[in-house]
Amino acid sequence: MKTLLLHVPKFNNYYKPIGDFVWLTYMPMGLLAIADYAASNGEDVEVINLGVEWALDREFDVAALVRNNPEVRAVGLTLHWHHQSYDTIEAARRIKEVRDDVFVFLGGDTASFFHKEIIEGFSVIDAVIRGHGEEPLLSLIRALDGNMGLSDVPNLTWRENGLVMENPFLYVADENTLGRLNYTNFSLLRHADTCIRYFGLPFFFAKGFGLERNFKMFTLGSPMFPVPIGRGCPFNCTWCAGSHIPQLQYINRLKGFIYRSQHAVVESVAAALDAGYRLMHSCMDPEPWTQDYFIDLWQMMRKEKIRTDWIFECNGLPSDRFVEEFNKTFPGRDSVIVLSPETGNEAMRIKHKGPGFTNRALFEKLDFIDRLGVTSELFFTYGLPGENRTILEDTISLQRQLRNIYRRLRAIRTLAVEMEPGSPWHLEPDRFGIVTDRKGFMDFYRAHSASDQGAYTSFGYYIPGYFEKPLDQKDPFGDFAYRMQRLKCGNFCFIHPNPRKAARPWQGRMFCAVASRMIRLKPRDRSKPY
Repeated sequence: MKTLLLHVPKFNNYYKPIGDFVWLTYMPMGLLAIADYAASNGEDVEVINLGVEWALDREFDVAALVRNNPEVRAVGLTLHWHHQSYDTIEAARRIKEVRDDVFVFLGGDTASFFHKEIIEGFSVIDAVIRGHGEEPLLSLIRALDGNMGLSDVPNLTWRENGLVMENPFLYVADENTLGRLNYTNFSLLRHADTCIRYFGLPFFFAKGFGLERNFKMFTLGSPMFPVPIGRGCPFNCTWCAGSHIPQLQYINRLKGFIYRSQHAVVESVAAALDAGYRLMHSCMDPEPWTQDYFIDLWQMMRKEKIRTDWIFECNGLPSDRFVEEFNKTFPGRDSVIVLSPETGNEAMRIKHKGPGFTNRALFEKLDFIDRLGVTSELFFTYGLPGENRTILEDTISLQRQLRNIYRRLRAIRTLAVEMEPGSPWHLEPDRFGIVTDRKGFMDFYRAHSASDQGAYTSFGYYIPGYFEKPLDQKDPFGDFAYRMQRLKCGNFCFIHPNPRKAARPWQGRMFCAVASRMIRLKPRDRSKPY
Protein backbone atom coordinates (compact mmCIF):
# COMPACT_ATOMS: atom_id res chain seq x y z
CA MET A 1 0.00 0.00 0.00
CA LYS A 2 0.96 3.64 -0.41
CA THR A 3 0.37 6.36 2.17
CA LEU A 4 0.08 10.04 1.29
CA LEU A 5 0.84 12.74 3.86
CA LEU A 6 -0.79 16.04 2.86
CA HIS A 7 -0.22 19.54 4.11
CA VAL A 8 -3.37 21.63 3.61
CA PRO A 9 -2.94 25.42 3.91
CA LYS A 10 -5.83 27.78 4.56
CA PHE A 11 -6.80 28.69 1.01
CA ASN A 12 -9.28 31.55 1.37
CA ASN A 13 -8.01 34.65 3.19
CA TYR A 14 -8.22 38.34 2.44
CA TYR A 15 -6.16 41.35 3.49
CA LYS A 16 -6.63 44.54 1.51
CA PRO A 17 -2.95 45.35 0.67
CA ILE A 18 -2.42 41.90 -0.90
CA GLY A 19 -5.95 40.74 -1.75
CA ASP A 20 -6.83 37.05 -1.67
CA PHE A 21 -4.04 34.84 -0.38
CA VAL A 22 -3.18 31.32 0.72
CA TRP A 23 -2.04 31.19 4.35
CA LEU A 24 0.35 28.70 5.97
CA THR A 25 2.01 27.40 2.86
CA TYR A 26 4.76 26.35 5.27
CA MET A 27 4.62 22.68 6.28
CA PRO A 28 5.17 21.56 9.89
CA MET A 29 8.91 20.94 10.08
CA GLY A 30 8.48 17.41 11.43
CA LEU A 31 6.37 16.17 8.51
CA LEU A 32 9.28 15.09 6.31
CA ALA A 33 11.01 13.47 9.28
CA ILE A 34 7.91 11.43 10.10
CA ALA A 35 7.61 10.38 6.46
CA ASP A 36 11.29 9.40 6.33
CA TYR A 37 10.89 7.34 9.51
CA ALA A 38 8.19 5.27 7.81
CA ALA A 39 10.06 5.09 4.49
CA SER A 40 13.30 3.99 6.13
CA ASN A 41 11.33 1.15 7.70
CA GLY A 42 10.18 -0.09 4.30
CA GLU A 43 6.88 1.75 3.81
CA ASP A 44 5.81 3.62 0.65
CA VAL A 45 5.14 7.20 1.71
CA GLU A 46 4.88 10.49 -0.20
CA VAL A 47 4.53 14.04 1.16
CA ILE A 48 2.43 16.54 -0.80
CA ASN A 49 1.95 20.24 -0.09
CA LEU A 50 -1.46 21.15 -1.53
CA GLY A 51 -0.38 24.78 -1.69
CA VAL A 52 2.38 23.81 -4.12
CA GLU A 53 0.05 21.65 -6.22
CA TRP A 54 -2.50 24.47 -6.44
CA ALA A 55 0.16 27.09 -7.28
CA LEU A 56 1.41 24.93 -10.16
CA ASP A 57 -2.10 24.14 -11.40
CA ARG A 58 -4.98 26.37 -10.31
CA GLU A 59 -7.41 23.66 -11.48
CA PHE A 60 -5.84 20.98 -9.26
CA ASP A 61 -8.31 18.77 -7.37
CA VAL A 62 -7.17 16.84 -4.31
CA ALA A 63 -9.42 13.99 -5.43
CA ALA A 64 -7.00 13.33 -8.29
CA LEU A 65 -4.49 11.99 -5.79
CA VAL A 66 -6.64 8.96 -5.02
CA ARG A 67 -9.22 8.65 -7.82
CA ASN A 68 -7.28 6.30 -10.11
CA ASN A 69 -4.59 5.21 -7.66
CA PRO A 70 -5.75 2.05 -5.90
CA GLU A 71 -2.34 1.61 -4.30
CA VAL A 72 -3.13 4.65 -2.12
CA ARG A 73 -4.98 3.20 0.85
CA ALA A 74 -4.26 5.81 3.54
CA VAL A 75 -4.08 9.60 3.54
CA GLY A 76 -2.82 11.58 6.51
CA LEU A 77 -3.47 15.33 6.70
CA THR A 78 -1.70 17.89 8.86
CA LEU A 79 -3.85 19.80 11.33
CA HIS A 80 -1.12 21.49 13.28
CA TRP A 81 -2.21 25.15 13.15
CA HIS A 82 -5.81 25.98 13.99
CA HIS A 83 -6.12 28.08 10.82
CA GLN A 84 -6.12 24.81 8.85
CA SER A 85 -9.23 23.47 10.60
CA TYR A 86 -11.80 24.12 7.87
CA ASP A 87 -9.65 23.40 4.83
CA THR A 88 -8.21 20.17 6.25
CA ILE A 89 -11.64 18.74 7.02
CA GLU A 90 -13.01 19.78 3.63
CA ALA A 91 -10.03 18.28 1.78
CA ALA A 92 -10.65 15.04 3.69
CA ARG A 93 -14.33 15.20 2.74
CA ARG A 94 -13.42 15.55 -0.93
CA ILE A 95 -11.11 12.52 -0.76
CA LYS A 96 -13.84 10.42 0.85
CA GLU A 97 -16.33 11.46 -1.86
CA VAL A 98 -14.12 9.79 -4.45
CA ARG A 99 -12.65 6.92 -2.43
CA ASP A 100 -14.61 6.01 0.66
CA ASP A 101 -12.30 3.03 1.17
CA VAL A 102 -9.25 5.26 1.80
CA PHE A 103 -8.32 5.49 5.48
CA VAL A 104 -8.12 9.21 6.33
CA PHE A 105 -6.37 10.36 9.48
CA LEU A 106 -5.07 13.60 11.01
CA GLY A 107 -2.03 14.62 13.03
CA GLY A 108 -0.61 17.80 14.55
CA ASP A 109 -1.17 19.94 17.63
CA THR A 110 -4.72 21.13 16.88
CA ALA A 111 -5.85 17.64 15.88
CA SER A 112 -4.22 16.21 19.02
CA PHE A 113 -5.94 18.71 21.30
CA PHE A 114 -9.40 18.13 19.78
CA HIS A 115 -8.91 14.45 18.86
CA LYS A 116 -12.06 13.09 20.48
CA GLU A 117 -14.36 15.88 19.26
CA ILE A 118 -13.05 15.48 15.70
CA ILE A 119 -13.69 11.73 15.60
CA GLU A 120 -17.13 12.20 17.15
CA GLY A 121 -18.10 15.01 14.80
CA PHE A 122 -16.66 14.11 11.39
CA SER A 123 -17.28 10.74 9.81
CA VAL A 124 -14.78 11.57 7.04
CA ILE A 125 -11.95 11.35 9.60
CA ASP A 126 -11.15 7.77 10.55
CA ALA A 127 -8.45 8.46 13.13
CA VAL A 128 -6.22 11.02 14.81
CA ILE A 129 -2.60 10.42 15.76
CA ARG A 130 -2.02 12.31 19.00
CA GLY A 131 1.35 13.88 19.81
CA HIS A 132 4.57 12.81 18.13
CA GLY A 133 3.92 10.83 14.99
CA GLU A 134 6.95 8.70 14.07
CA GLU A 135 6.21 5.35 15.70
CA PRO A 136 2.39 5.73 15.64
CA LEU A 137 2.40 6.33 11.86
CA LEU A 138 4.59 3.31 11.19
CA SER A 139 2.41 1.14 13.42
CA LEU A 140 -0.77 2.43 11.76
CA ILE A 141 0.48 1.73 8.23
CA ARG A 142 1.50 -1.81 9.16
CA ALA A 143 -1.85 -2.47 10.84
CA LEU A 144 -3.75 -1.25 7.77
CA ASP A 145 -1.49 -3.11 5.35
CA GLY A 146 -1.89 -6.35 7.30
CA ASN A 147 -5.66 -5.85 7.76
CA MET A 148 -5.11 -6.03 11.51
CA GLY A 149 -7.03 -4.20 14.18
CA LEU A 150 -5.99 -0.75 15.32
CA SER A 151 -6.08 -1.31 19.07
CA ASP A 152 -2.31 -1.69 19.31
CA VAL A 153 -1.41 1.52 17.47
CA PRO A 154 0.01 3.90 20.11
CA ASN A 155 -1.47 7.39 20.58
CA LEU A 156 -4.35 6.66 18.17
CA THR A 157 -7.94 7.84 18.55
CA TRP A 158 -10.22 6.05 16.10
CA ARG A 159 -13.74 4.85 15.43
CA GLU A 160 -15.04 1.30 15.66
CA ASN A 161 -18.70 0.47 15.09
CA GLY A 162 -19.64 4.08 15.75
CA LEU A 163 -17.75 4.23 19.04
CA VAL A 164 -14.72 6.43 19.73
CA MET A 165 -11.71 4.33 20.73
CA GLU A 166 -8.79 6.01 22.51
CA ASN A 167 -5.60 3.94 22.54
CA PRO A 168 -3.02 4.46 25.30
CA PHE A 169 -0.56 7.31 24.89
CA LEU A 170 2.65 5.27 24.77
CA TYR A 171 4.99 7.12 22.41
CA VAL A 172 6.94 10.32 23.07
CA ALA A 173 10.09 10.89 21.02
CA ASP A 174 13.31 10.99 23.05
CA GLU A 175 16.72 12.52 22.39
CA ASN A 176 18.04 9.41 20.65
CA THR A 177 15.06 9.29 18.29
CA LEU A 178 15.33 12.97 17.41
CA GLY A 179 19.02 12.60 16.69
CA ARG A 180 18.32 9.88 14.13
CA LEU A 181 15.45 11.59 12.32
CA ASN A 182 16.06 12.82 8.78
CA TYR A 183 14.35 16.17 8.16
CA THR A 184 15.86 16.61 4.69
CA ASN A 185 14.77 13.59 2.64
CA PHE A 186 13.31 15.76 -0.11
CA SER A 187 12.98 12.75 -2.40
CA LEU A 188 9.75 12.03 -0.48
CA LEU A 189 8.30 15.48 -1.26
CA ARG A 190 6.39 15.93 -4.52
CA HIS A 191 7.60 18.97 -6.49
CA ALA A 192 10.31 19.53 -3.91
CA ASP A 193 12.17 22.09 -6.05
CA THR A 194 9.10 24.33 -6.22
CA CYS A 195 8.44 23.97 -2.50
CA ILE A 196 12.04 24.79 -1.60
CA ARG A 197 12.33 27.87 -3.78
CA TYR A 198 8.94 29.49 -3.42
CA PHE A 199 7.40 28.51 -0.08
CA GLY A 200 8.97 30.00 3.04
CA LEU A 201 8.66 33.16 5.09
CA PRO A 202 6.24 34.92 5.36
CA PHE A 203 4.13 31.77 4.88
CA PHE A 204 1.56 33.22 2.47
CA PHE A 205 1.02 33.17 -1.28
CA ALA A 206 -0.88 36.02 -2.95
CA LYS A 207 -3.43 34.52 -5.33
CA GLY A 208 -3.27 37.45 -7.72
CA PHE A 209 0.32 36.67 -8.69
CA GLY A 210 2.32 33.69 -9.92
CA LEU A 211 5.31 31.95 -8.38
CA GLU A 212 8.00 34.38 -9.51
CA ARG A 213 6.03 37.54 -8.64
CA ASN A 214 5.24 36.18 -5.19
CA PHE A 215 8.90 35.32 -4.68
CA LYS A 216 10.06 38.81 -5.68
CA MET A 217 7.33 40.83 -3.98
CA PHE A 218 6.62 39.01 -0.74
CA THR A 219 9.56 36.82 0.31
CA LEU A 220 13.00 37.58 1.72
CA GLY A 221 14.50 36.62 -1.62
CA SER A 222 16.29 33.51 -0.38
CA PRO A 223 14.79 30.01 0.01
CA MET A 224 14.46 29.53 3.77
CA PHE A 225 14.87 26.26 5.69
CA PRO A 226 13.28 25.78 9.15
CA VAL A 227 16.15 24.25 11.13
CA PRO A 228 15.07 21.39 13.43
CA ILE A 229 16.89 22.24 16.68
CA GLY A 230 14.73 20.13 18.99
CA ARG A 231 11.24 19.77 20.42
CA GLY A 232 9.30 21.28 23.25
CA CYS A 233 9.34 24.47 25.30
CA PRO A 234 10.06 25.05 29.01
CA PHE A 235 8.03 28.27 29.18
CA ASN A 236 4.36 29.12 29.54
CA CYS A 237 3.54 32.23 27.54
CA THR A 238 -0.14 32.83 28.16
CA TRP A 239 -1.20 32.98 24.51
CA CYS A 240 0.81 30.03 23.16
CA ALA A 241 -0.41 26.45 22.69
CA GLY A 242 3.22 25.42 22.20
CA SER A 243 3.91 26.26 25.84
CA HIS A 244 5.13 23.63 28.27
CA ILE A 245 1.90 22.89 30.18
CA PRO A 246 -0.41 22.55 27.12
CA GLN A 247 2.12 20.29 25.39
CA LEU A 248 2.68 18.14 28.47
CA GLN A 249 -0.93 17.78 29.56
CA TYR A 250 -2.96 17.91 26.36
CA ILE A 251 -0.91 17.45 23.19
CA ASN A 252 2.23 15.29 23.26
CA ARG A 253 3.22 14.53 26.91
CA LEU A 254 6.71 15.96 26.38
CA LYS A 255 8.36 17.32 29.51
CA GLY A 256 10.29 20.52 28.90
CA PHE A 257 12.60 20.54 25.92
CA ILE A 258 15.00 18.17 24.20
CA TYR A 259 17.77 19.17 21.81
CA ARG A 260 18.94 17.33 18.78
CA SER A 261 22.70 16.86 18.83
CA GLN A 262 24.76 19.64 17.25
CA HIS A 263 26.13 17.06 14.79
CA ALA A 264 22.59 16.18 13.65
CA VAL A 265 21.71 19.87 13.21
CA VAL A 266 24.86 20.52 11.17
CA GLU A 267 23.98 17.57 8.92
CA SER A 268 20.48 18.98 8.39
CA VAL A 269 21.83 22.44 7.51
CA ALA A 270 24.37 20.98 5.06
CA ALA A 271 21.69 18.85 3.39
CA ALA A 272 19.35 21.83 3.14
CA LEU A 273 22.04 23.89 1.44
CA ASP A 274 22.68 21.06 -1.02
CA ALA A 275 18.95 20.99 -1.80
CA GLY A 276 18.84 24.69 -2.69
CA TYR A 277 18.07 26.49 0.55
CA ARG A 278 20.14 29.63 1.23
CA LEU A 279 18.73 30.98 4.48
CA MET A 280 18.26 29.16 7.81
CA HIS A 281 15.55 30.03 10.33
CA SER A 282 14.94 28.95 13.91
CA CYS A 283 12.84 30.09 16.86
CA MET A 284 14.15 27.64 19.43
CA ASP A 285 15.95 29.36 22.28
CA PRO A 286 14.80 27.44 25.35
CA GLU A 287 17.48 28.69 27.78
CA PRO A 288 17.72 32.47 27.62
CA TRP A 289 20.26 32.68 30.46
CA THR A 290 22.86 30.51 28.72
CA GLN A 291 23.34 29.62 25.10
CA ASP A 292 26.16 27.09 25.42
CA TYR A 293 24.41 24.68 23.06
CA PHE A 294 24.26 27.28 20.30
CA ILE A 295 27.76 28.60 20.90
CA ASP A 296 29.05 25.05 20.35
CA LEU A 297 26.82 24.72 17.29
CA TRP A 298 28.12 27.95 15.74
CA GLN A 299 31.72 26.87 16.34
CA MET A 300 31.05 23.46 14.78
CA MET A 301 29.53 25.08 11.71
CA ARG A 302 32.60 27.25 11.24
CA LYS A 303 34.85 24.22 11.66
CA GLU A 304 32.84 22.42 8.96
CA LYS A 305 33.09 25.54 6.76
CA ILE A 306 29.32 25.79 6.35
CA ARG A 307 28.38 29.20 5.00
CA THR A 308 24.83 30.43 5.16
CA ASP A 309 22.69 33.22 6.60
CA TRP A 310 20.50 32.63 9.64
CA ILE A 311 17.42 34.30 11.12
CA PHE A 312 17.40 33.42 14.81
CA GLU A 313 14.30 34.25 16.86
CA CYS A 314 15.11 34.44 20.59
CA ASN A 315 12.57 33.78 23.31
CA GLY A 316 14.62 35.71 25.84
CA LEU A 317 17.65 37.96 25.52
CA PRO A 318 20.75 36.30 24.06
CA SER A 319 24.03 36.35 25.96
CA ASP A 320 26.84 38.58 24.70
CA ARG A 321 28.87 35.46 23.85
CA PHE A 322 25.99 34.12 21.79
CA VAL A 323 25.83 37.36 19.78
CA GLU A 324 29.59 37.37 19.22
CA GLU A 325 29.64 33.76 17.98
CA PHE A 326 26.56 34.35 15.84
CA ASN A 327 28.25 37.33 14.20
CA LYS A 328 31.39 35.32 13.43
CA THR A 329 29.41 32.45 11.91
CA PHE A 330 26.71 34.30 9.94
CA PRO A 331 28.10 37.63 8.67
CA GLY A 332 25.80 37.81 5.62
CA ARG A 333 23.28 40.58 4.94
CA ASP A 334 20.26 38.37 5.68
CA SER A 335 21.47 37.14 9.07
CA VAL A 336 19.26 38.60 11.80
CA ILE A 337 18.81 38.25 15.55
CA VAL A 338 15.13 38.69 16.39
CA LEU A 339 14.03 39.73 19.88
CA SER A 340 10.42 39.64 21.07
CA PRO A 341 9.62 42.19 23.77
CA GLU A 342 5.92 41.69 22.87
CA THR A 343 4.86 44.78 24.84
CA GLY A 344 6.37 48.03 26.04
CA ASN A 345 4.91 47.55 29.50
CA GLU A 346 7.31 45.63 31.76
CA ALA A 347 4.62 44.33 34.12
CA MET A 348 2.61 42.96 31.18
CA ARG A 349 5.74 41.35 29.73
CA ILE A 350 6.60 39.58 32.98
CA LYS A 351 3.01 38.41 33.39
CA HIS A 352 2.47 37.02 29.89
CA LYS A 353 5.85 36.10 28.45
CA GLY A 354 7.82 33.08 29.69
CA PRO A 355 11.33 34.60 29.66
CA GLY A 356 10.46 38.16 30.65
CA PHE A 357 12.98 40.99 30.89
CA THR A 358 13.10 44.70 31.68
CA ASN A 359 13.18 47.52 29.16
CA ARG A 360 16.61 48.46 30.49
CA ALA A 361 17.92 44.96 29.75
CA LEU A 362 16.42 45.19 26.24
CA PHE A 363 18.20 48.49 25.55
CA GLU A 364 21.49 47.16 26.88
CA LYS A 365 21.28 44.10 24.67
CA LEU A 366 20.38 46.11 21.59
CA ASP A 367 23.30 48.44 22.37
CA PHE A 368 25.64 45.45 22.22
CA ILE A 369 24.04 43.95 19.09
CA ASP A 370 24.16 47.30 17.30
CA ARG A 371 27.75 47.94 18.34
CA LEU A 372 28.85 44.64 16.79
CA GLY A 373 27.10 45.51 13.53
CA VAL A 374 24.57 42.67 13.77
CA THR A 375 21.19 43.23 12.14
CA SER A 376 18.22 42.98 14.51
CA GLU A 377 14.44 42.84 14.32
CA LEU A 378 11.81 43.21 17.04
CA PHE A 379 8.42 41.54 17.38
CA PHE A 380 5.57 43.02 19.39
CA THR A 381 1.94 42.15 19.91
CA TYR A 382 -1.10 43.96 21.27
CA GLY A 383 -4.41 42.98 22.79
CA LEU A 384 -2.99 41.09 25.78
CA PRO A 385 -5.31 40.42 28.75
CA GLY A 386 -4.92 43.20 31.27
CA GLU A 387 -3.87 45.65 28.58
CA ASN A 388 -6.02 48.62 27.69
CA ARG A 389 -5.76 51.63 25.43
CA THR A 390 -3.72 53.54 28.04
CA ILE A 391 -1.23 50.73 28.66
CA LEU A 392 -0.82 50.29 24.89
CA GLU A 393 0.80 53.73 24.83
CA ASP A 394 3.82 52.13 26.55
CA THR A 395 4.34 49.97 23.47
CA ILE A 396 3.88 52.88 21.08
CA SER A 397 6.36 55.00 23.05
CA LEU A 398 8.96 52.24 23.32
CA GLN A 399 8.83 51.52 19.59
CA ARG A 400 9.31 55.20 18.82
CA GLN A 401 12.44 55.31 21.00
CA LEU A 402 13.88 52.13 19.50
CA ARG A 403 13.46 53.35 15.91
CA ASN A 404 15.31 56.54 16.68
CA ILE A 405 18.30 54.92 18.39
CA TYR A 406 19.40 51.76 16.59
CA ARG A 407 20.84 51.99 13.10
CA ARG A 408 21.05 48.17 12.69
CA LEU A 409 17.40 47.66 13.68
CA ARG A 410 15.94 46.49 10.37
CA ALA A 411 12.31 46.10 11.32
CA ILE A 412 9.75 46.36 14.10
CA ARG A 413 6.78 44.12 13.43
CA THR A 414 3.59 44.17 15.48
CA LEU A 415 1.07 41.37 15.02
CA ALA A 416 -2.09 40.51 16.90
CA VAL A 417 -2.31 37.31 18.91
CA GLU A 418 -5.15 34.99 17.93
CA MET A 419 -6.83 32.50 20.21
CA GLU A 420 -4.93 29.19 20.05
CA PRO A 421 -6.52 25.91 21.17
CA GLY A 422 -4.82 24.65 24.31
CA SER A 423 -3.08 27.90 25.20
CA PRO A 424 -3.28 28.89 28.88
CA TRP A 425 -5.82 31.64 28.26
CA HIS A 426 -7.89 29.36 26.04
CA LEU A 427 -8.04 26.85 28.88
CA GLU A 428 -8.88 29.47 31.55
CA PRO A 429 -10.37 32.57 29.91
CA ASP A 430 -12.03 33.80 33.11
CA ARG A 431 -8.70 33.82 34.96
CA PHE A 432 -7.22 36.04 32.29
CA GLY A 433 -10.21 38.35 32.01
CA ILE A 434 -11.11 37.61 28.41
CA VAL A 435 -14.22 36.38 26.62
CA THR A 436 -13.74 33.88 23.81
CA ASP A 437 -16.10 32.39 21.26
CA ARG A 438 -13.61 29.66 20.27
CA LYS A 439 -13.85 26.82 22.75
CA GLY A 440 -14.49 23.59 20.85
CA PHE A 441 -13.15 22.45 17.50
CA MET A 442 -16.33 23.46 15.67
CA ASP A 443 -15.77 27.07 16.76
CA PHE A 444 -12.38 27.10 15.02
CA TYR A 445 -13.76 25.21 12.02
CA ARG A 446 -16.54 27.77 11.53
CA ALA A 447 -14.27 30.77 12.15
CA HIS A 448 -11.81 29.66 9.48
CA SER A 449 -14.48 28.88 6.90
CA ALA A 450 -14.83 32.61 6.25
CA SER A 451 -13.09 33.86 3.09
CA ASP A 452 -13.08 37.60 3.77
CA GLN A 453 -10.69 37.77 6.68
CA GLY A 454 -6.99 37.10 7.04
CA ALA A 455 -4.59 35.92 9.65
CA TYR A 456 -4.25 38.30 12.62
CA THR A 457 -7.50 40.12 11.81
CA SER A 458 -9.91 37.80 13.63
CA PHE A 459 -8.93 37.50 17.28
CA GLY A 460 -11.36 34.91 18.62
CA TYR A 461 -11.69 36.83 21.89
CA TYR A 462 -12.31 40.27 23.33
CA ILE A 463 -11.20 42.09 26.47
CA PRO A 464 -13.99 43.84 28.38
CA GLY A 465 -13.01 47.38 29.29
CA TYR A 466 -10.14 47.65 26.82
CA PHE A 467 -11.70 50.78 25.34
CA GLU A 468 -13.47 53.58 27.17
CA LYS A 469 -16.43 53.29 24.82
CA PRO A 470 -18.23 49.95 25.41
CA LEU A 471 -18.17 47.36 22.67
CA ASP A 472 -21.20 46.79 20.48
CA GLN A 473 -23.19 44.22 22.44
CA LYS A 474 -24.71 42.80 19.27
CA ASP A 475 -21.24 41.86 17.98
CA PRO A 476 -18.56 42.45 20.64
CA PHE A 477 -16.05 40.12 18.94
CA GLY A 478 -16.35 41.85 15.58
CA ASP A 479 -16.31 45.31 17.13
CA PHE A 480 -13.21 44.48 19.18
CA ALA A 481 -11.39 43.13 16.12
CA TYR A 482 -12.39 46.19 14.07
CA ARG A 483 -11.16 48.65 16.69
CA MET A 484 -7.92 46.73 17.21
CA GLN A 485 -7.28 46.75 13.47
CA ARG A 486 -7.73 50.52 13.45
CA LEU A 487 -5.18 50.76 16.27
CA LYS A 488 -2.76 48.64 14.25
CA CYS A 489 -3.21 50.75 11.11
CA GLY A 490 -2.72 53.96 13.08
CA ASN A 491 0.22 52.95 15.24
CA PHE A 492 1.84 49.70 14.08
CA CYS A 493 1.53 49.33 10.30
CA PHE A 494 4.85 48.00 9.01
CA ILE A 495 4.19 46.87 5.42
CA HIS A 496 6.97 47.90 3.07
CA PRO A 497 7.60 47.30 -0.65
CA ASN A 498 10.87 45.60 0.34
CA PRO A 499 9.96 42.44 2.33
CA ARG A 500 13.28 42.64 4.18
CA LYS A 501 12.31 45.96 5.72
CA ALA A 502 9.48 47.38 7.80
CA ALA A 503 8.02 50.83 7.36
CA ARG A 504 7.21 53.42 9.98
CA PRO A 505 3.44 53.49 10.58
CA TRP A 506 2.77 56.56 8.38
CA GLN A 507 4.82 55.05 5.56
CA GLY A 508 3.02 51.74 5.88
CA ARG A 509 -0.37 53.44 5.66
CA MET A 510 0.65 55.27 2.49
CA PHE A 511 1.94 52.09 0.86
CA CYS A 512 -1.19 50.22 1.96
CA ALA A 513 -3.42 52.85 0.36
CA VAL A 514 -1.62 52.55 -2.96
CA ALA A 515 -1.41 48.75 -2.89
CA SER A 516 -5.08 48.42 -1.92
CA ARG A 517 -6.21 50.48 -4.92
CA MET A 518 -4.16 48.32 -7.25
CA ILE A 519 -5.41 45.08 -5.72
CA ARG A 520 -9.03 46.17 -6.14
CA LEU A 521 -8.51 46.07 -9.89
CA LYS A 522 -7.97 42.31 -9.69
CA PRO A 523 -10.99 39.97 -9.53
CA ARG A 524 -11.55 38.03 -6.33
CA ASP A 525 -10.04 34.53 -6.31
CA ARG A 526 -11.63 31.98 -3.99
CA SER A 527 -10.20 28.94 -5.77
CA LYS A 528 -9.13 25.92 -3.73
CA PRO A 529 -8.17 22.34 -4.58
CA TYR A 530 -11.13 20.53 -3.04
